Amino acid sequence: MLHPWLDYRLGILLKKCAKKRIYLIITEGYRSKAYQDALYAKGRTKPGKVVTNAKGSTYSSQHMWGIAFDIAINDSRLLYDHAMLKKVAKIAKKIGLGWGGDWRSIVDTPHFYLTKWGSTTATLKTIYTTPDVFRKTWKKKVKRSKGLLLWKAQSKLTGCYLRIPNGATVDVLYAKGWYMKVRYRGKVGYVNRKFVK
Repeated sequence: MLHPWLDYRLGILLKKCAKKRIYLIITEGYRSKAYQDALYAKGRTKPGKVVTNAKGSTYSSQHMWGIAFDIAINDSRLLYDHAMLKKVAKIAKKIGLGWGGDWRSIVDTPHFYLTKWGSTTATLKTIYTTPDVFRKTWKKKVKRSKGLLLWKAQSKLTGCYLRIPNGATVDVLYAKGWYMKVRYRGKVGYVNRKFVK
């Protein structure tokens, strides 16, 4: 239920953290509207302390859009240790993720997200209206009789991984200019976007 681009970056983050002997637990990913509203009620109409300012009914949580995840450190002594979360944040920012620890209200140090749409869901709501509409853009089909080459980089001089057959479904990470970055059978590369519908 995570956006393919976030899922891809999460994999990179896990590997880079493991190289530094920091092992992560993913504690939250996608959240339904009902679950988000239940979290919003904590400290307001339900017992507990306030944990979020984002209402499910207004699609205000990045989790509902599949562009965020929360973590803990896989060590009972350091579960939410601020210094360790800062180390993870430093790695995450280098691979293009945003960090909730940089927010002013509510500071959310276990929270990481795709920055393409900003630090709120306002842009997503303007473009797509609802998470369900947004989710439909994550997968596309190759529409070319001879299939489509999956290039290693935006430049075709770098070679290709394989040919994606006509009608095959790819995960769309993002589109820019003439190309689209996609994932197909575990490989991430670039295709000519005019042949992906």
